Amino acid sequence: MEAPPEAAAAEEEEEEEDEDDDEESVARAQERLLRALMERTGRELPRRELERDWFILGELGSGSYGRVVLAEPRHGGARVALKLLRKERTGRGGFLREFCTQRCLRGALGCLRALPPPFETGTEFGFAQELAPAGDLCGLLTPGVGLPEPQVKRCAAQVAAALGYLHGHALVHRDLKLDNVLAFDRECHLVKLGDFGLTRVLGYQVCPASSPAPYAAPELWHLRGAGARLRLEPALDTWAFGVLLFALLTGAFPWASPAASDPAFRRFRAWHGRTCAGEARLAPPSAWRGLGEAARGLLRGLLHPEPGRRCPPGEVLR
Repeated sequence: MEAPPEAAAAEEEEEEEDEDDDEESVARAQERLLRALMERTGRELPRRELERDWFILGELGSGSYGRVVLAEPRHGGARVALKLLRKERTGRGGFLREFCTQRCLRGALGCLRALPPPFETGTEFGFAQELAPAGDLCGLLTPGVGLPEPQVKRCAAQVAAALGYLHGHALVHRDLKLDNVLAFDRECHLVKLGDFGLTRVLGYQVCPASSPAPYAAPELWHLRGAGARLRLEPALDTWAFGVLLFALLTGAFPWASPAASDPAFRRFRAWHGRTCAGEARLAPPSAWRGLGEAARGLLRGLLHPEPGRRCPPGEVLR
């Protein structure tokens, strides 16, 4: 005998509550682990003179955060990428959290490895990372063209696996973009997700986006007011993953920001709403017409305007 609809609904609601409780438990455990690692690492943080310990061979990147340089240990060993964060922009706690988060992810093949020990100089915090010789995905793709489909498929599968590992450990990356996916060869047989400076546990309260960003999810972009906050969920990464895949396939972003004032986003919303509602077929926006039906279907799932209805990143494996 089937259960009455009311009982079935109640049972389903209880299962959802149990899942939420499990996620919260994992998030709390992950935060406790990170804080314990941060405390221990902070006590043991050595002081270094950069040029005394490393041959600095060139700069790989820089920004307001600091710089990443190509370096070789003076005592011998493989070349690495040294990430150096300026103390005037990054506090000790933020630095320790980034390093310890990356160390917690060392079991994930798709996440860039941080190499101990971290250190500090008079003006910078630093740690070594494994070197990705081919640079980031932004430098590999051809503007207006993208990457060949086999390369995109390899990138998609590996980044999806990295996100799956993060989300399975109650962590949300928060800064997924072309610049933060590093390639170990130009054919993308091995790519890894890097830059965990903004990574936080599930449930962390996120502030509004500060400037237009194509990767920002609508629910984050539409936050307004100094006190506005959003509960951190994996769906933010899922949206950014969809934007990243679109850029890899086309060599361009689908929009400048997910705002009603952005014409490209308005056209996408209209098309997405019609296709999801099963109404009469509507031609996709011009920027989407070069994509195959399977790619468009996947991206519609990743880029669903409602966070709870986005498909998980692992859907790319289908």
